[in-house]
Amino acid sequence: MMTGKHRISAGGRPPEDSKLFPKSGVQDFSGDSKVFKTPEKEKLVKAKLTRALRIVANDLENIPIGLITMWGSLFCCYNVNAHMACTAGFTLGRILHTVSYELELQPHRAWGWGIGTSTSCLLAVNGVLGALLL
Repeated sequence: MMTGKHRISAGGRPPEDSKLFPKSGVQDFSGDSKVFKTPEKEKLVKAKLTRALRIVANDLENIPIGLITMWGSLFCCYNVNAHMACTAGFTLGRILHTVSYELELQPHRAWGWGIGTSTSCLLAVNGVLGALLL
């Protein structure tokens, strides 16, 4: 929904969507036909769209691997409490990453990414230890 909102503002929706959002101006996939009040406004709107697209791309790179690791290690986890803590840590890390990316917060964004990635690795270790030792 965040990406859709920014695409509407930037004029980057399909042309037929102009009927759905008449107050948002012309839509043409790329936003080239949209008229902005100032060049600064155009730059700001397109930067927000780029930021939203990067958030989605990062989520698509990290969340599926984290989920696969969670589910895979669940079948043979060495320590159930560690699995639950890492699952919660991964979820909170990804939320922190997304929110801080949208709000332009650094180093919070790096912390969110680091928490998500490290807990995903710990989930894998917990699963491998469980498979080998149980």
